[in-house]
Amino acid sequence: MTPHLTRIVKRKLLSAAISSFLFAFFFAWYTRHEPFFYHPSAGTVPGAFSRFMSVGFIYLAYSAPVIYVYGTFTSLLSDFIGFCILPYSKLRLVISGIMHGVFGLILCPASLAAAALFFVADITLAARFPGQKK
Repeated sequence: MTPHLTRIVKRKLLSAAISSFLFAFFFAWYTRHEPFFYHPSAGTVPGAFSRFMSVGFIYLAYSAPVIYVYGTFTSLLSDFIGFCILPYSKLRLVISGIMHGVFGLILCPASLAAAALFFVADITLAARFPGQKK
């Protein structure tokens, strides 16, 4: 593996870590109607926070492996497709974003949010470390 490809894969794995954490806890906050929140202590502040954290970690346990495996692979594939179509253009970022969205729609509608978070995390990391831009 070349050093450039190694840096890209490391960035993709870091993007997967960030997006899986954000997705799990945003999804736990969004789905407050779950049975975990119908508890006598759910209305209190410590009870609500502990319920939120427990649901967040449950979502994290199930979504993180999918985001790591499927998300990293499809993100590498979408970047490769974007580079093959427009090798030296700024529009390949748009192509990569569209491909992230298409791959995010394959599993379920909630995975589109995970794909968007993955794409935003990857673009942010690429901008933060300029030697690894797309």
